[in-house]
Order: sequence, then C-alpha cells, then structure tokens
Amino acid sequence: MSGDSKSLKAEEIKELLVKSSLHIGSQIKVRHMERFIFKLRPDGVYLIDLSKTIERLNIAARFISFYPPEKVVVVSTHVYGVRPVKKFCDLTGCKPITERFEPGIFTNPMLKTYMEPELVLVSDPRYDTQAVFEAKIARIPVIAMCSTDNTTNDIDLVIPMNNRGRMALPCAFWYLAQRVLIERGIITEELADNIKLEEFIAEQVAEV
Repeated sequence: MSGDSKSLKAEEIKELLVKSSLHIGSQIKVRHMERFIFKLRPDGVYLIDLSKTIERLNIAARFISFYPPEKVVVVSTHVYGVRPVKKFCDLTGCKPITERFEPGIFTNPMLKTYMEPELVLVSDPRYDTQAVFEAKIARIPVIAMCSTDNTTNDIDLVIPMNNRGRMALPCAFWYLAQRVLIERGIITEELADNIKLEEFIAEQVAEV
C-alpha cells in the first residue's frame, strides 16, 4: 500500500510540474539540449522530457546535500526567480544572490561582498552569465536550470526545464527545496508536504 501511495504522490507532483509549464521550452534548440527534448509542438515550441527534469532535480538535490549549506550559493537575476531563490535559501540555509550579481563576488577578495562558495546553482545561465563565468575562474562546480535554447558551456549539471516561466521557477525551487531537505535527512517525504508552493510565488503572479 505504501508503494502505491508513493507512486500516486509522484504522479501528483508530475501533474503539478506540467501545470506549472516546467516542460515548455522555446522555439530554439541548441545541440547540447537535444537529448532532453521530448517533441516539437505544431507551433514550433520544443517540449522537454519531464521525466528527465525530475531526474536531474533529484540529482541536483543529492549533490547540494553533500555541501555545507553556507557553501552553496544560489543565483537568479531573473524577475521570476527572485522570490523562489530567497524562499529556497530560507529553507535550506544556502546563500542567495538575486536581482543583480556584482562582478567580482567570486573572484575579487577585495570586495566586501566576496564569497568563496563550493557549489553554485543558477536559474538561467543566460541571465546569470557573470556568475557562471566567475565560477569557472574560481573552479566552482555549477548546476544550471536550462531551457532548450541555453548553451551549456561551463555547466557541470544541467537541469532541463522552463527557466523563465512565472510558475515554472517557483515550482522547480519548491520541489528542489523538499528534495534537498529529504536528502539531508532533515524531513521525511510526508513532512515535505508542509512546504507550500504558494510561498515561492511572487505576489504579483500568485493568481496565475
């Protein structure tokens, strides 16, 4: 019976991710993202294989759990990523950088804001290109949420997904936060249900 319950929950989560448009890519695909694409819609939009999205989110959670929370920096300069990243970091103890990435944060020890993370997660390598660039210089591994049109240069772990959607980013960080806490052994899958998706959604898009 417990196995059936877990399967049901997995299907419910997958349905929620679909409703949040995590599988919606763009009308452009790059070669390195081809393996994550499920099909091409008649309107020219590429759809991402959601099972691979979930698989990579789970791998990312396991990877993040290996590091001290304060050594993991999560970056999003995209408007829809600000609230999700802050909530994710509130729950997991990771360090957020949102809205603007100050050049030199990872590479210039003279800055007051200088950080020495051991792992970096970015919500979009196109928007967060400076963070990816500096992580490469500092030899810090990078996890990146990537759509079908994102280049994956200097990315160590790609999470294929819609990384610019009003609901997609909140839903991804909501799911990832649960998985990180489960991987750390802090909460069970049952207690993870207490982490509410609406807390990750910015007020101006809460009704979407």
